[in-house]
Amino acid sequence: MGLTVPALALRRLQTGIPQLLSTRCFRTNGMARQYSQQSDTVRPRLAKSIKPSFNPTKNLRRGVTPKISQRMTNARAVTQSDGFLTTRECTTITTSEAYDLDKVICLLNNSGFHAISLVPEEIVSFRYLHNGYRSDIMVLGNCGTIVSWGLGEQAAMESILPLIEEARIHPLPQDRVESEDLDFIEIKSVEDLEKVQYLTNKSGEGSFIDGDLIFVNAIDPELGLLDKAAFSSGMSRSTRLAILEELLKGHIEKTRIFTELLSQGKKLNLTESEVLKSTGSLFLIRGKLNLYSELTETPDLYWSEPRLEGIYKQISRSLDTQPRISILNTKLDFAAEESRAFLAVLNEKKSTHLEWIIIYLITIEVCFELHHYYERYWLDRPSEGTAER
Repeated sequence: MGLTVPALALRRLQTGIPQLLSTRCFRTNGMARQYSQQSDTVRPRLAKSIKPSFNPTKNLRRGVTPKISQRMTNARAVTQSDGFLTTRECTTITTSEAYDLDKVICLLNNSGFHAISLVPEEIVSFRYLHNGYRSDIMVLGNCGTIVSWGLGEQAAMESILPLIEEARIHPLPQDRVESEDLDFIEIKSVEDLEKVQYLTNKSGEGSFIDGDLIFVNAIDPELGLLDKAAFSSGMSRSTRLAILEELLKGHIEKTRIFTELLSQGKKLNLTESEVLKSTGSLFLIRGKLNLYSELTETPDLYWSEPRLEGIYKQISRSLDTQPRISILNTKLDFAAEESRAFLAVLNEKKSTHLEWIIIYLITIEVCFELHHYYERYWLDRPSEGTAER
């Protein structure tokens, strides 16, 4: 269905996200109808079972098991019994350092999808039909992340990633791709909202996360889509952090053998160039964590929208993002100190080598002087005795 955006909406889009969010003019009524015309019919999802994943350890990232109230347990039971609430899966996959969003829109339009710039230069959104059910797909350009609201990890990998694979910037190797999945419930009526408020003891009307279950208030489709964008940014933060955690984990595993050799007083089979390369990789990880991204702070996008900022902070707390950042920085401090220790050992070794060279040179010079002394005072002495006779 062809949709047009009025010139006034385009001008407001260009003024930036604060005005975009305050006026909510990023789409026309036609676009709003596109998201609200047909209610999705979904099956209740049962509890997660053990299944193959590109990230077997992703569910171990959270250090504290979320506490779920008795009412929340009842809510899960209700979703599987009378069907007025249904849970679906939200999957976040980080496959590259960034996505070229202009190219993403072009590729999706060429494939027959209607992609919209939900947040200018930040997030592109489109709808995808899979097995008869519609899902919201969000591509976060600066994060190199895809968030699929309604698709599992395997389905997203097989169906969504190939559509925009050519738009990846600095793609990650397959073994470094990170993912995160949570369940969510989409609230589409006032009656459902009242039932959710009762079951979760929540009095507000906004979207929220309770334990490991996300509730999206989609009574207003536009606001629901923006709430999903805020949740998506928070989950993307977790997967990007997981990539750095795995990089540091690999570094520590490589250097552990040298630390053990050092503790035993044995010789280190390292070169200075290898240590400098290792130190450089640590600086790069620290830069990606603290300098080159917004992992350690709330993105500027949400400063002017307290509601979206609250959602972003909720999902970050649920995924233990801030404690993980602190732990990662602590490990980086140790790894950097370890590299300095290796470099100090190598410098001491080089210094000792130079000292031995100096000792050898002095020894050679002493030998020459002894030889000259022998020639001067011992070889000449017999000739003097013979002359006196």
